[in-house]
Amino acid sequence: MILSLTKELVKAMKPNNMRFVSALTVLSAVCLCFGSTCTSVQPPNIVVIIADDLGWNDVSFHGADEIPTPNIDALAYNGVILNRHYVLPVCTPSRIAFLTGKYPIRTGMQGYPLRGAEPRGIPLNNTLLPEYLRRLGYTTHLVGKWHVGYHTRNYGPTRRGFDTFLGYYTGMIEYFNHTIYESGQLGYDLHRSVGDNHTVEYRYDYMTDLVTNEAESIISSHNTDKPMYLQLAHLAAHASNAESVMEVRNRKETKATLGYIEDFNRRKYASVVATLDESVGRVVDALKKKDMLKNTIILFMSDNGAQTEGYLENYGSNYPLRGVKFTLFEGGIRGAACIYSPLIQRPSRVSTRLFHIADWLPTLYSAAGGNSSDLQQLDGIDQWPVIKTAKTGERTSVLLNIWESQNNEAAIVGRYKLVRDTSDYQKHYDYYSGNGPSYPKYNMTKVLTSPAATAIASVSTNKLTTTKIKALRKRATIVCKNSTYSSSCTNRTCLFDIYKDPCEITDLSLKYSKIVKKLSVFIDSYKSVLMKELNTDVDPAGFPYHFNNTWMPWLPDDYQ
Repeated sequence: MILSLTKELVKAMKPNNMRFVSALTVLSAVCLCFGSTCTSVQPPNIVVIIADDLGWNDVSFHGADEIPTPNIDALAYNGVILNRHYVLPVCTPSRIAFLTGKYPIRTGMQGYPLRGAEPRGIPLNNTLLPEYLRRLGYTTHLVGKWHVGYHTRNYGPTRRGFDTFLGYYTGMIEYFNHTIYESGQLGYDLHRSVGDNHTVEYRYDYMTDLVTNEAESIISSHNTDKPMYLQLAHLAAHASNAESVMEVRNRKETKATLGYIEDFNRRKYASVVATLDESVGRVVDALKKKDMLKNTIILFMSDNGAQTEGYLENYGSNYPLRGVKFTLFEGGIRGAACIYSPLIQRPSRVSTRLFHIADWLPTLYSAAGGNSSDLQQLDGIDQWPVIKTAKTGERTSVLLNIWESQNNEAAIVGRYKLVRDTSDYQKHYDYYSGNGPSYPKYNMTKVLTSPAATAIASVSTNKLTTTKIKALRKRATIVCKNSTYSSSCTNRTCLFDIYKDPCEITDLSLKYSKIVKKLSVFIDSYKSVLMKELNTDVDPAGFPYHFNNTWMPWLPDDYQ
């Protein structure tokens, strides 16, 4: 068998490099036997859980007591907390960077989130993460939000690398009835695709539970002869419509468990996040029951910061960071993130290495057994060695975004961050600090006995204790040292020592003019590869009343 595979491998080396990579993976997935010893080198399963508009301060491993997230915390404490994980300020660009491994400026998708019936998406000459993994032998599944283009079927999930899809095309839907009102149009948006077979999925289930149930079904029915890539892109904790209504699963349960939160809107938001945390526990438990957890990587992250106030406010909290979603201040782009896997050789730590969401494509590809040097023209960097062994990271700089139509741009080089942001939401929001006398104390026992922690304990040699939890939580908590908690730098170029001053209080632009110039040159160097924003007017031909009141692809496949 091995001789036959070797011949196929030699044949596959010519002329297509990706065929060669696929053949290597086939060889690596078999049992290699020498005498009486067999060693399985099956690539790891990969589960990515993306929260929507979740604030920095809305996971309790960052030090807040207000919203308990014991399952997410269990992942964090048993894995690696990524305390300098940068994303884009809004959802579509973040997902573009994650799926392509490129800064969105290279695809023209750096601006506003995609609207329903807007004829644009990730240009088709970009290969996406699930397609790379599929070439390595993975089955690939997306459950939840897409939001990177659907105007023709060629832009949809199952023609961009996913084997199956259950979810919605647009940026948000209501939690129960799965409709979205946008551009003056109300339409239904929940779909199921398996390959080219598509159906509209008429359901009335709470969206977080629907995503979780589907994930559990995919895991339980998975053929473990092949590795699995599963992406859960949650609606939670996004506001569900233009009036910013947060829909909870159960009002009585919300009052009973979170009644100590006096602000009613904040309480509803907390309930949405608590249900998301429950989902995480169920998914980890499902992996254990299928005996897959021992060879799985689980990534949890938010696509951008919370929208504390303003359009589509959800009452989330980025405290103590400055700014909100849509801004290039830390509250908008420093996302909550952690990664767990039994494959991590140095678990239970807080990483302060610079990490960008575009890094996940080469990082996960590398973890899956691919050679990241095969990937061309990416902005992302393979950080699997940083995660697995705590090796020193190669990333020392990052372009945070160039949003030319808004005159907003930002970058980090070394310890300094340059930001030009003209948005209206630049302040610090300290009224959702997450700590107060009315809130229960942080319950470490709930973390240790959560479904996620119990599942992990069954496959892990890493012993999580209350002492370890205390130390990790303290290390992951950001504290602002400046008692005035205000900044004079607004609507102009600002320079911050982001390591010393993560809350962006002290502007250094006048003091360090040479550093300002250096970072300005760094940002300008990307303008030569910047593709003009592709934002277009919505196309009435794509309105849902043409398709039985459903948001659907509306242009022919050959549309360019």
